[in-house]
Amino acid sequence: MKKTAFTLSLFAAVSASAQERLNWQPLEVTTVKPEPVSDAPVFSETRRRAGGRLKSMLESVRDSLKNADKDRKVEAVDQGKIYSALAESIEKSFPGGVDALLQQREQMEDDIYRLLQMLPDYAYQYVGPFINDMPYVPDRILNIPAIKATRGKFPTRIAPQMKEYAEKYGQYMSTYLYIILMPEAWATTSRAESSDFKGFNKVVTIDENTKPSDLFDLHNPTLLKKHALLSPAAYRSGAVFNHTARPQTPAKKVTRTSPLTEGDVEAALTSFDDLKRAFGDDRFDEFHTTLRDMSLSDNNLMGELLNPMQTLADKISRMPEKYRNTFRETLAQTGFTPESWAITADKIIKARRVAKMSPAVALNVGTWRRYKRPPKSFDVLSPRDRQISWESIRLFVGLYTTTRENLLAVKNYSDKIQQALKAGDIMYMETPVYGIY
Repeated sequence: MKKTAFTLSLFAAVSASAQERLNWQPLEVTTVKPEPVSDAPVFSETRRRAGGRLKSMLESVRDSLKNADKDRKVEAVDQGKIYSALAESIEKSFPGGVDALLQQREQMEDDIYRLLQMLPDYAYQYVGPFINDMPYVPDRILNIPAIKATRGKFPTRIAPQMKEYAEKYGQYMSTYLYIILMPEAWATTSRAESSDFKGFNKVVTIDENTKPSDLFDLHNPTLLKKHALLSPAAYRSGAVFNHTARPQTPAKKVTRTSPLTEGDVEAALTSFDDLKRAFGDDRFDEFHTTLRDMSLSDNNLMGELLNPMQTLADKISRMPEKYRNTFRETLAQTGFTPESWAITADKIIKARRVAKMSPAVALNVGTWRRYKRPPKSFDVLSPRDRQISWESIRLFVGLYTTTRENLLAVKNYSDKIQQALKAGDIMYMETPVYGIY
C-alpha cells in the first residue's frame, strides 16, 4: 500500500513540472527607434551630459535581467545611450577626452600618409597589398596611386634566396610576409666581412714600480682604497663578520649629484617596507586610486619612468593632508625627508639598472650617448615624430646614467633592491619602475 502511494505521488510531481513547462513564455525584448545621426560629431555633443551613463546603463540592464525571471521582458538600450556612455568612458580614460583622441588619430593618419609618400617606387609592391587588406584604412591612403595599383598583386622583384619559395608557396603567402621577398631585405655581405674594427694592445712591464694607474684608467683613484678588500688578518680574527654601521648621508646634504653610500641604500630598503605597511597594498583604495588618476591627469609618462620616486613624492605632496603626514612621518623613521628620499631612491634604481644591463643595452647606450642632436636618419620623420623619437632616446640614455660611486654603493644589495621593489606589474605604489628586473 505504501509503495503504491509513493508511486502515485511521484507521477503527480512529474505531471506538475510538465504542466509548468507548458506554461513557459518566450523572452520578449522591446525595440526602440534609433535616434537620427547628424553629420556633427556625436561624442562632442553627448559628452557634456554623459553623467555616469555607462554605469547606469549597465545597472538598468542588470535590473531588467533580474525582473526577466518574472515577466520575461528586457528593455532594449537605444543607440544614443550607448554613444553617451562610450563618450564618458573615453573622457575618463584618455587624456584630453574624445576630441584629443580624434585629433591624435588624424595626426597618425597624416604621419602614415607622409611616410608612404616617401617610399621608393620599388617598395610599394611589398607593402601595398598588405595595406589594401588591412581593415579600417582611410580612403586617403588607399587611393594613393602606387598603393591602389598593387591591390591583389604579387611582387615581381623577388630576392634570389626566396625565388624557389615564392614559386612554390607564393599563392599561400600572407600579404604581411611580402616584405621578406624584397632583395634589399637580405644582407649581401656578412658582418665579419664588412667589419673594419681594429683593436689595440698596450704593453705594460710589471715590476716593483708598477702602479694601479698604469694598468687601469681611473677617474677617481681613491675608490680603490675606499672599497678595498679586507685583509686576511680580518678574516682570521673574525672582524669581518662584525656588523659595521654604514653612515647615511644627512637629509639636508642629499642632492642630485651627491654620491650614494651603503647607509643610504640600507635606509632606503627599510623605508620601502615601511611605506608598504603604512599605505597597504589594496590597489583599489582611495590612496592608490588617487595616484592612478593623477598619473592620467599629469600625462607625464617619461618623467615617471626617468625619476619614478620623485614623481611619486610630487603626487603625494598634492594629496590630502592625512596622506602627506603619513608619508612624511614614515620616512622620518629612517632619516629621510620626502625630497631626500625621492632623490636617493631614484639614484638606487638607476644604479641597479646599470649594474644589471646586458652588453647589448650597454652598446646601444654608448652609441646614443655620443649624439648631441637628432641624427640625419631622423630627417625622414615628420617634425612631431622626430621630436618624440629624440625625446625617447634621451629618456633611454637617462635611464642608464649613474656614477661609479653609486654603482659601488649598490653592488652588495642588488638582490635586496629587486626584492624590495618587486611587483607583478613592475609598479611600486602605482609608479612604474622599469628595467631592474
